[in-house]
Amino acid sequence: MLKFSVSVFLLLFVSMVANAKQVERIIALSPHSVEILFLLGVGDKIVGTVDFADYPEEAKSIPRIGGHTAIQIDRVLELEPDIVIAWESGNPTRDIERIKELGIVVYESTTKELEDIPQEILRIGDKVGRSAEAQVQAQNYRERLDSLRDNYQSRKPVSFFYQLWSKPLRTMAAGSWINQMFAGCGAVNVFDDPSMDYPQVSLESVIDLRPEVIVVPTHHGTEMDLNMWNDWPEIPAVKNDHIVFFNGDLLHRFSYRTLYGMQQICEVFDDIRQSKK
Repeated sequence: MLKFSVSVFLLLFVSMVANAKQVERIIALSPHSVEILFLLGVGDKIVGTVDFADYPEEAKSIPRIGGHTAIQIDRVLELEPDIVIAWESGNPTRDIERIKELGIVVYESTTKELEDIPQEILRIGDKVGRSAEAQVQAQNYRERLDSLRDNYQSRKPVSFFYQLWSKPLRTMAAGSWINQMFAGCGAVNVFDDPSMDYPQVSLESVIDLRPEVIVVPTHHGTEMDLNMWNDWPEIPAVKNDHIVFFNGDLLHRFSYRTLYGMQQICEVFDDIRQSKK
């Protein structure tokens, strides 16, 4: 009986190793999945990706086969991937279904919250034969996230407005997963309705809510109109020159680097908190 059990185990192990070795060509259809694959040491196996997948530096040389609005199915076929890592909310459903119909293995990322990121690392690691490395990275992520929350979450609240876009004026509200990073740093969103994620808002409402900080994400060379605030010194953030900038790629992608963005948020908001004493 023992010999039989050992034999079965060895067969399963050999099968798992064989399956892992089969994944040599990966198409990653989101910037965050590209980052995770490089984190796990298989970035060199990515044969196709999407626009804005630009980290790490090596990712910039990966062929582009589409973006948020469309995936080039003919290019997917040409690249002969062993697996396509798709993004449920970031890729066109019709294109992903077509890829499945063609018999190509597809894994769909469904990350929606900060706590989902280590689980996503584990799932992708399992799909590409890097389970051990994924376990280490996922555990590191959880520990660092817990540490940031333990250090900052209960400190004196600092209110903020997140200027996602200027024309029209759009914000990131409490219902967005991005808000979880700020909440973990003891920051309070002035648009605190958890049923809203990225609403369009009025300038008047921001003035009335009087945020202590205005947060502006920067990414892909885009610039926002900040002159609009010059005429409103009654807003504490404007009066005290607390308009702060963060790399939007660190805050807007479901990758390990959200921890770097959150660390920066916590430090900047703590400096502002200390300046009020």
